[in-house]
Amino acid sequence: MSIHRKLYQLAVLCIALVALQPGMVAAQGTSPDKYFPEGTDTVVSINLNQLMGSSLLKKGIPLVVKKYGETAINMISNFVPDENAKKMMENMGPELKNIVTEETVGNVMMMGKEQVREFTFAINTKEEVGNIPNMVMTLGVPAINASMIEGMVPMMTANGQLEIKEDKVGDVTVYEMKQAQQPMPFFVAIPEDGMVVMSISKEVMNKAIKNKGKTQVAAAFKPLLAQRKNTYTVFAAGLAPKNKADEIKHFVATLTIDKDVTGNVNVECVDADKAKAHAKEASENFESAVAMLVNFADEHPELKPLSESLKKVKAEVNGSNISMKLNINGEAVIKALQAAK
Repeated sequence: MSIHRKLYQLAVLCIALVALQPGMVAAQGTSPDKYFPEGTDTVVSINLNQLMGSSLLKKGIPLVVKKYGETAINMISNFVPDENAKKMMENMGPELKNIVTEETVGNVMMMGKEQVREFTFAINTKEEVGNIPNMVMTLGVPAINASMIEGMVPMMTANGQLEIKEDKVGDVTVYEMKQAQQPMPFFVAIPEDGMVVMSISKEVMNKAIKNKGKTQVAAAFKPLLAQRKNTYTVFAAGLAPKNKADEIKHFVATLTIDKDVTGNVNVECVDADKAKAHAKEASENFESAVAMLVNFADEHPELKPLSESLKKVKAEVNGSNISMKLNINGEAVIKALQAAK
């Protein structure tokens, strides 16, 4: 959980820095691949820029807020200990539908599309560094540069909750960030305009900066990585982890949220028998993962298109290959929400 919080805080920080510098020219040509660990065999990339252009989200978010926003915020307020904050949330509930309109959502998404690119995790799962995953994370923020972080450090450490130390790798400043009462530090750097590089290992971070553009992904992983497209919202691919090498060879998964929602998962197993066994497991895991969402959708007629689409997702086997497909008709979902009373 602490790692997830750090990632979230850093992402918010980067976007906030951009918002403070609206006149800056965006950096061009930055690529997260330059900072992958040597022998990278697994990559997860979240294309925030593509997501911010989704027409389904632009139309759907206001409808969801109009239908469920007040109920949701009242439920959340029950867990807020401060009475003033709780009252403020309760008063805000009825006004959400007037605040969160298609126009305002569209404007926020348009600004976000200009401010962020992709958030990428690159991992060499076969090697660890001091019992820490050999992982590098990158966040593309076109308008960010090293001097912006330098100016923010005093403000970030002012309340004493965050300790920041600085070190140099060549001419790049690496910031070691450690929250109060959290034993694990986090490392972040801006090695070039438009690119934030992060790691939970100082050694991994230093190597990523020193070897910029020189490292090679695992040979067997190259054809998988080549399947990445900028039209995907989420792209995930990887070779089998060490403890699964005798069962699967590799996997590729994609999710696209545009006017519709489409997803594909392909897992190549070592043989047909392993594929049959894993297909049953995959279907059960998917059903378990979306069970709460399906149950909620079943209780609300306006979400019938969503529920029906999720129930259709099953793992199919063809020889040693397992495939799963997701298709949600965005227009059907929007029409159902619009018709809801």
